Amino acid sequence: MSDVLAAAEPQSQAERPRREFLTCRLGNETYGIDILKVQEIRELDRVTRVPHVAAFVRGVINLRGAIVPIVDLGLMFGFPEPIALEKASAIVLNVGRRMVGLVVASVSDVVGLADDEILPAPDLGERAIGAAIQGIGTRRDGAAEGEAGSILLLDVDHLMRRILEDRG
Repeated sequence: MSDVLAAAEPQSQAERPRREFLTCRLGNETYGIDILKVQEIRELDRVTRVPHVAAFVRGVINLRGAIVPIVDLGLMFGFPEPIALEKASAIVLNVGRRMVGLVVASVSDVVGLADDEILPAPDLGERAIGAAIQGIGTRRDGAAEGEAGSILLLDVDHLMRRILEDRG
């Protein structure tokens, strides 16, 4: 009987609840965005520039009749150079009936993380990147060889607040 229980234990570990994150690359790091906040992923063929907006707002796009601001996540985080839009992807978020497109270097995969694979964010100060990290995802099982071991999990609500504050 104990052999049956022992055999069932690993299976219950594999079936533990997981949160899913869309992973993307920015610089040399992997970031994760809660998949429930993602509406779609797009290539950017045309962005209309808008004067007198925050430096990280690259412009707007018309997405099936909705005007969506396009934000360069790298510039928002203080990277020195903007991401080349021709080579980038936009992750369109829908939060509180507001949409925004986040420009990233590339979109990778959807990753499921259990609660015990998500560590609290370290205190990184008040800089843009530090305040935007809600946790660190660590892949303990099933990580492909060469795959980044840590995923910086973004606080989408914080990003949206920052975008709205700096638009004014």
